[in-house]
Amino acid sequence: MKSAPISSLLAAILLAASPLRAEPTNLLQSVEAEIKTVLAKAGPSVVKVHAHRQIQIGDLPYAPAHRVGTGFFASADGVVLTAGTVIGDADTCWIEWQDEKLPARILGRCPRVNLAVIQAQKRDASFPALPLCGTPDLSVGSLVVALGFPYDLPLGPVVGFIQGVDIRRGDQIFPTSHIRANCKLNPGQGGGPLLNARGEVVGIVVAAHLNDQCYALPICAAKKVLADIRQTGQPQHPWVGLEVTERERVVEATATPFSRWQIYVREVMSNTPAARAGFQNQDQIIRLGTNQVQRLADVLDQIFLRRAGDRLEFTVLRNGVEHPVSLTVAARPPPPASGVAPRLVPVVSD
Repeated sequence: MKSAPISSLLAAILLAASPLRAEPTNLLQSVEAEIKTVLAKAGPSVVKVHAHRQIQIGDLPYAPAHRVGTGFFASADGVVLTAGTVIGDADTCWIEWQDEKLPARILGRCPRVNLAVIQAQKRDASFPALPLCGTPDLSVGSLVVALGFPYDLPLGPVVGFIQGVDIRRGDQIFPTSHIRANCKLNPGQGGGPLLNARGEVVGIVVAAHLNDQCYALPICAAKKVLADIRQTGQPQHPWVGLEVTERERVVEATATPFSRWQIYVREVMSNTPAARAGFQNQDQIIRLGTNQVQRLADVLDQIFLRRAGDRLEFTVLRNGVEHPVSLTVAARPPPPASGVAPRLVPVVSD
């Protein structure tokens, strides 16, 4: 008499538990289907990029340098974005797209963020541009898909998650923030798009990092460089003449993580927009426009997106008193011969 309720209870537990065993399989199948959908939709817009440079030693031609990477159509008129290390100092380049080899013209390069812009040449052609995400969600844990041609093989996806949005790597400070994702890439996949779950471009893969991660330039920064190159033939780098740093301060345990950092002016360079605006060493930058400045990236990212002639309205804290500082952005002067941009590991095939 007592065994029946126990048997009924056991059966109920087994019935209740069985959907839980099936649920992860269904979830994985759903993710798999979504990734295949992203690949099917985005694949026709991704191209294999070839760059060629003939090397001369005196009057004799030497073995040519040839590189292969990935790129994608950013507009219907054939403009392709790729990594700067794919193009390098090439004399000529072309793309492979839909079993065709199309010549391409090099429109411009931006070594500071390792971006290159080329344009496929085909009469009366309309190319399938990938959608560029307007305001991408770059929060840690967001799923991303990198598309590329590994080792000169067919196009394939690499699935990962955003691990961070970094303004520095060790002692190197980037001109603007870079997306760090745990997508392990192989040679040939550099320059490919980094897509969100909707198939929109959130970044461009520009470098490998460690053994199992990559760095991608956010699409908002890439669009700014693209607009500069299309309008003037070269990137327009802003210049303010400030060296800023962030310091961690001791605060209460209940304070938010961002309130632990303060952004200070380390140096005001002479005869620069910052000097003319009245910045002083050790000024604490607390606002840029109407936005609170909480980390170093809040300053550098905004400056990167500006052009010469733009106005920037800062609020600084000096001796405990807030001061407004209005600055007019100038064009960045040429770097000294010894200056180098932060170096990252390229992901290209030679």
